[in-house]
Amino acid sequence: MRVYVDCVGCEQRNLDAQRVVDYLKANEVDISDSPLGCDYSIIITCGVDSSNEQRSLSRIEQISKSIPKNGKLIVGGCLPSISPSRLSKYDIYGTFSPRDIYVLNDLLGLSVTLDDISYPNRSRFDSEQRFGVSSDLSPREEYDMAKRGFKLRISEGCLGNCSYCMIRKATGRLKSESPDSIAKQMKDGIEMGERTVMLMAGDTGAYGRDLGIRFYDLLRDLISVHGDYQVFIHDFNVNWLIRNLDEYIDIFRSRNGHKIRGSNFPMQSGSNRILRLMRRPYTAEDAISALKRTRTSAPHIFQGSHIIVGFPGETNEDFERTLEMLDDVGFDFVTCFRYSEHEMSDSASLPDKVSNDVVNERLDRTANSLGDKVKIIG
Repeated sequence: MRVYVDCVGCEQRNLDAQRVVDYLKANEVDISDSPLGCDYSIIITCGVDSSNEQRSLSRIEQISKSIPKNGKLIVGGCLPSISPSRLSKYDIYGTFSPRDIYVLNDLLGLSVTLDDISYPNRSRFDSEQRFGVSSDLSPREEYDMAKRGFKLRISEGCLGNCSYCMIRKATGRLKSESPDSIAKQMKDGIEMGERTVMLMAGDTGAYGRDLGIRFYDLLRDLISVHGDYQVFIHDFNVNWLIRNLDEYIDIFRSRNGHKIRGSNFPMQSGSNRILRLMRRPYTAEDAISALKRTRTSAPHIFQGSHIIVGFPGETNEDFERTLEMLDDVGFDFVTCFRYSEHEMSDSASLPDKVSNDVVNERLDRTANSLGDKVKIIG
């Protein structure tokens, strides 16, 4: 059997793709660097927004034209759950989402199953990053390098209900990994010389709530592991920081707190009206207060954030409040997303869509306001 594996997705989907590769290797399958002449071609897709959805569809189109007459195409990742109708034009042998990746066992019928394959900490689908970060790098560069390095997936799914989000259709409700498994992976990685550890999840702060434990308990245990390394926290919904601020500040200021290098806290907007429409469970004032107190208590931890510009109903006043929030908190880096609407999202039914011209003007203002601290997406 000869198989081609490709991925158009985020860091977590890259890890899924690597797990598929490891699964194939365990079964001594010939893994090709091209779909030409392959029995199966497997692509892990992304559906987080329209641009990534289109990238995935374009890649599916390319692969479809390259596979042999008897070759079979398997589509995984988030797209099959988010936009299944857009896949109907292709001759697809099977699909799977992040939460039902084990469907591959039935599709391929191999002796070693995916159940026997551990979730990886690195992926060949990331650009390689083997060593510790340099002091000459900006906070964004440090964070992005850590995302391409050693990763611990602590959970899948989330507990949120954001009106614009379709990813939860693919990943499902929160499912946390056991703390013992995470700690073992952490210790093994540090013993092997890893210098950065990225804690990955759809929402890291929600970790453990399905197990009756809390993320701050896990974080305290992880940074107690002996070694010279830095911990980065991926997509930490500020809601959880607000709820347990004292516990987190105690950890950030503890003897091992210096090992925590940075975290991304997606704010999405500085307007309470827009946050309510987004169904984000916090107010701008509470979030700003928690982030500023964290900065004062633990200045060694840099802070990043996400914002969405052009959400339905966003007025000039709403946008101004977002700019004021960014200035007030003083994030070290910000990723600014143009609002991208999926027809099946709850936010698609909201009135008062923002025109492209207005969104472009607001994106330009954001870029001018934040300079090299901001990355514009979309």
